[in-house]
Amino acid sequence: MPRSAAPDTADAAPPAKRRPGRPSPGDTVQVTLRIPRSQLAQLVEEGARRSAASGRTVTPQAVILELIEAQFPHKPAA
Repeated sequence: MPRSAAPDTADAAPPAKRRPGRPSPGDTVQVTLRIPRSQLAQLVEEGARRSAASGRTVTPQAVILELIEAQFPHKPAA
């Protein structure tokens, strides 16, 4: 059996699958934090409070991101 030629265009590749609920990558970078356990416990508690109030899961990372955005508003690149 002859092999069919593979398409030469990148359009033929299937789109990358994303897991539902994850934010789009956009112009972001990963950061690793080492925080005291007591502060992590506070962030988990705040996430749980917000989760109960909103009916959606709010992670400690989401709480941290909100705190950062409040202190340092995003300024789009010019």
